[in-house]
Amino acid sequence: MKKIYLGLLSFACFSFVDVALAEDAPIAKAGKTSNQFSSEQVTDIKKLITEHITENPTVIMAAFQAGMAEQQKEELAKVEKAVADNKDKIFKNANSPVAGNPEGKESLVVFMDPYCGYCKKFHGEIDTILSTNKDVKITFVDIPIMGPDSIIAVKAMLAAKEQGKYDQLQKAIFSSDKHLTKKQILKIADSLGIDKKKLEKDMNSKGIQAQVDHNSNLATTLGINGTPTLIIGETKVVPGFVSAEEVNKTLKETAAVATDGKSAPEKGSTPEKAS
Repeated sequence: MKKIYLGLLSFACFSFVDVALAEDAPIAKAGKTSNQFSSEQVTDIKKLITEHITENPTVIMAAFQAGMAEQQKEELAKVEKAVADNKDKIFKNANSPVAGNPEGKESLVVFMDPYCGYCKKFHGEIDTILSTNKDVKITFVDIPIMGPDSIIAVKAMLAAKEQGKYDQLQKAIFSSDKHLTKKQILKIADSLGIDKKKLEKDMNSKGIQAQVDHNSNLATTLGINGTPTLIIGETKVVPGFVSAEEVNKTLKETAAVATDGKSAPEKGSTPEKAS
């Protein structure tokens, strides 16, 4: 009974707080105006709320966390629907850099910014994902959300793709513990055997700018506003850092669900009899 009371009082903290703060708030009822609570009742409510929050901070925190979790769940559902509605833009963009098996049956799409801390951490998991899963195709969608330095870095990586060196320059930039200037990136590119004059020219091209714009617009269309964000198996959206082990586990799960869905008969149809 006490737990029920605490739960109801937690609800009261949020439902009646405005009333408690506005003692004389009028309520229209049956054509006349009256006060919902007397000043003494408002004082008692304030006291109860204060005591409850003081004595049971975990109850309030749990309610807040539950609300946040539900909100995140709803937001992810919207993103996953947007993914389903924009598959061609995500999975069939020939300009997007890829790693792993180009014909792989398991898909992982990664939205990253080269100067995002958790993106750098996730980038360290990529080699493990590739070495432990020979059937995965990783598609990189680089979005420069952290300012001008990110724009330079993203353009450089996409331009390096024109010379078949995207992964090398990507690894060098993601491994840096500081933001790199354009001059520093060109120097690194030169050390990797990349034609830095062509790289700089391509960085300033309309084609590379169009790809950067495409990536940013795609993130906006999908409702992705943070990095890293993963699309695992073409359906499941996972925001934030995820370990290689968890990625591979989720890839297997989504692949199994996709296989079951394809093998299951359509609703209303009659399965073929074995001959």
